[in-house]
Amino acid sequence: MPFHRRSAPLVSICIPVHNTERHLPRCLGSVAEQDFPGLELVLINDNSSGKDEKGRSCKKIVRDFEKKSRIPVVYIEHFSYVPLLETRRELVEQAHGLYILMVDSDDFLAAGAVKTLYENAKESGADITCATERIYHLKDGNPQITENHYSVHKEGSLTGRAILDSWLNGESSAFLWAKVIKRELFLTAMNEIPYMDCSFSVDTPMYFFIAYYAKSYYGISDLVYYYLENEGITSNKEVSDLEVWRRQCTVSSCYSLLLTFEGDLSEEEKEGIRKMSRHFIRNSILRLRNCVIPALQPQAYEILCEYWGKDYVEAIEKLMEENQKPAQ
Repeated sequence: MPFHRRSAPLVSICIPVHNTERHLPRCLGSVAEQDFPGLELVLINDNSSGKDEKGRSCKKIVRDFEKKSRIPVVYIEHFSYVPLLETRRELVEQAHGLYILMVDSDDFLAAGAVKTLYENAKESGADITCATERIYHLKDGNPQITENHYSVHKEGSLTGRAILDSWLNGESSAFLWAKVIKRELFLTAMNEIPYMDCSFSVDTPMYFFIAYYAKSYYGISDLVYYYLENEGITSNKEVSDLEVWRRQCTVSSCYSLLLTFEGDLSEEEKEGIRKMSRHFIRNSILRLRNCVIPALQPQAYEILCEYWGKDYVEAIEKLMEENQKPAQ
């Protein structure tokens, strides 16, 4: 049950948490510091069992946040594994804001981020308003901000199909963070996505349908978000658990959904999706070779083929080998 609810907030900050409690106080601290009255926090504890440096559980961290801030909180607990895509779906369904701002629990917001995003969204009338992020790393537990960006985004206005094409052409990213998106558009997009056991690259199918149905987009250069690089399931750290590897392979269902979508896509747009799929499976093969411990690689390869199809995996491997051959 939620701790507290308030009617009609303007922006709902939605945060999934799974064993990232050591970062959560920093993340929630950045939420508490936002100078924006029409805000709510929607947070799902996704069967998380971690502790922060003070020994606090996720629930205790959130309760302490609620006591110190005036921001209303919707807090939900999962007591068994729920795929991340379904957790994100639930976050949106439980939110009450006109706009949704997704935040990962190991990242944090820049000062004034919500106000900047909301005011630009309101002024432009855009369904999607996107701003800039920077990468940070941790040194002795403290954030070290870099000048690097993890993603790209298109600045200025886009309308109609140009929004989807901008993503397919690599001019903007599918990451849901550093964007405010109208909740009704989120709900429309999720109606196209069946229940999906997917916990990796879940932004891809959600943003595909958001961009497909969006009427307007507005990109700005303002810095609003800090992204922790090389942590969590998307990192390049050693993989010694086949369940972790299996969850990475679940992304195949996302691309299967997009590749079989019967909307009015052009052949160029369909090829853009196929190109993304080939790129992702190539990266998965490289991740298997470089990150999965040698003793588990045979089993990990079988899991990869189970999810993506052996013929497809072998075809991509063949292309990779051909691209490595020296020119004659």
